[in-house]
Amino acid sequence: MREELAAIGVEYDEVLKRFMGKEDFYLRMLKKFLDDKNYDGLKQSVADCDWKTAFNHAHTVKGLCGNLGLGGILEHIAPLTEELRHEPYDEGKIRDYMVQADQAYEQTVAVIRSL
Repeated sequence: MREELAAIGVEYDEVLKRFMGKEDFYLRMLKKFLDDKNYDGLKQSVADCDWKTAFNHAHTVKGLCGNLGLGGILEHIAPLTEELRHEPYDEGKIRDYMVQADQAYEQTVAVIRSL
């Protein structure tokens, strides 16, 4: 399991400290991540060029990924969040970050489902 999580950017020992060493609790929270709709909201908001709503979704996803140690997604969501924080918005950069985030998100979801 550690190898699979490392492949999606999880520093297992570090993240487990946040969960007081309770691996079963951490795994339950990872599974709950699959139910969260903020990433879907982010994708829709970007598709609609609704940048303020996209920022709110991106900020929430960033927090979830940070808490869960999902570094693969966080690597792309963090700069996306910053890009959406202030006007003027650079639509090209936003869409580039989304392409990268989508790849990381799909890989992460696949690994979590396999656990």
